[in-house]
Amino acid sequence: MKHILQLILSIALFFPVVTFAAFNDIGVGARPLGLGGAFVALADDSNAANYNAAGLGYIDAIHFSGTHAQRFNGLITYNAISGIIPVGKIGSIGASLGILAEDSEIYREQIVRISYGNALFKQLAIGANLKLFGTSFDEANEFVAENPYFAQTSSSAASFDLGVIAKPFKSLSLGASVENLLPADMSISDTPVDDTPIAPVPMNIRVGLAYRLESIAEMSAQGAAVSNLLKGSLGTLEIASRNDATYIRTGIEVWLNKSIALRGGYGIKNGSNSATTLSFGGSAKLPISSTSLQIDYGFQLLSGDFQDNITQRFSVNLLL
Repeated sequence: MKHILQLILSIALFFPVVTFAAFNDIGVGARPLGLGGAFVALADDSNAANYNAAGLGYIDAIHFSGTHAQRFNGLITYNAISGIIPVGKIGSIGASLGILAEDSEIYREQIVRISYGNALFKQLAIGANLKLFGTSFDEANEFVAENPYFAQTSSSAASFDLGVIAKPFKSLSLGASVENLLPADMSISDTPVDDTPIAPVPMNIRVGLAYRLESIAEMSAQGAAVSNLLKGSLGTLEIASRNDATYIRTGIEVWLNKSIALRGGYGIKNGSNSATTLSFGGSAKLPISSTSLQIDYGFQLLSGDFQDNITQRFSVNLLL
């Protein structure tokens, strides 16, 4: 009975109409989570391709990372690995794999990304992702095997994303991305539910800005301590649209010194199921020889239908 209830919950969470896999925009990486998810204009680390592939165009060092996330008090887990390799004037290429599952192991979905980004000149970069979606249900599970809804227990499809980042001023970045441009039908049934037509993975549109406070630090007369704190601080703002819902996200990041950072974020969802999110996080950077190891943590509190549920995310980032 426990497995059946978990399956139903999983379907409810990831199938807004049970006819397609939602591949919800949960994000990747503990650092973006700490910023409330407002990362489309920043996209400056190994998480870049998940928010805006254009960010790869400004990355000039090798990045590798791994993320472990828990949602809804551990019912849902998400694990991801990613890497970015600069290839000189050609730009940067990246690859990532993300796998989501619920704890009874009945449902599983994954996304493989192949990414590219290039800075056409100092003030403008473009990028793209090729994405391969996959879902599967445990066909040995009694509920799945005996349910006539399941015409098949797995599905796959491909789509792509496009992104752009502009830097008109030294401290200001403007970013936009359009995800899932190619319709990806991930349905596992030929029968619509309640006369609702089978729909593809939804398009996701993000626009936003990021502002680094270093320019304010240069004008500050408050002393070296305040000036250094401002140099390591930034703010982000993002507006996103998906499935007739609008999301407004904002965040702030402060590096207290070269090793320790703190973050906070806030988000609002307006739509059929309105909700708010409150996020916090931090980082510890450990220099190891010629490399840098950064450990990130973020957590998020949700309101609305998922009130009192906590999302936790841990990331390890290696910069070569």
